[in-house]
Amino acid sequence: MANHPFPAPAAPGSAAPADPPCREWYEAHGAAVYGYLRFHLASADEAEDLTADVFLRAMRAADRFDPSRGSPRNWLLRIARNTLRDHLRRERRRREAPLGAMYDLRCEAPSPEERLLWEEEVARLLAAVGRLGAGDREIIGLRYGSGLDTAETADLLGVGQPAVRTRLWRALARLRAALEA
Repeated sequence: MANHPFPAPAAPGSAAPADPPCREWYEAHGAAVYGYLRFHLASADEAEDLTADVFLRAMRAADRFDPSRGSPRNWLLRIARNTLRDHLRRERRRREAPLGAMYDLRCEAPSPEERLLWEEEVARLLAAVGRLGAGDREIIGLRYGSGLDTAETADLLGVGQPAVRTRLWRALARLRAALEA
C-alpha cells in the first residue's frame, strides 16, 4: 500500500483522526516564513515556492510537532531553515538578485526620483548583506526578515537571549561597516 501524507478515512464507529492544524499555522505564520525565506533568496517566486514546501513538510510531519518543545511558529521556522539550506545546497549559486526581480520590495514613493533613490538604497543594502557571513545573514534574517523577537530567535537558534542580542549587535555593526565601505 502506498504511503500517503493524508490520514486514512476512519472506520465506521471509530473516532476520526484529527486534522493537522496546517491551515491555521499558514494563516498565522505564513508571512513570517515567507519573510525569512525572501530575505535569503534572489526572487519572490523562489521564496513562495519554498514557503509552499515548508508547509507541505509541516503537513507531512504534523504528528511530530510537540508543543512542549516550542511554538508552531518556531517549529515552522526550523523547517524553513532546513528547507532553505537544502535548496541552497542544491542550487550552489551566488546570492545576488537583480533589483528588477524584487517586485515585492516596492516603495509607494510619490515620484520616480524618490523611487529610484529607494531602489538604490535597497540594492546597496542587499549588496552589503550579501558581503556578510552566513551567521550574520541568518540572525539578521530571523530578526528582521521574519520579525521574530529576541526570545523567539534565541529559541530557534538554541542559544540564550543575551547571545542573540550580542550576535545581532555585532552583525549589525558589520552591516554598518559594509554599508560605509
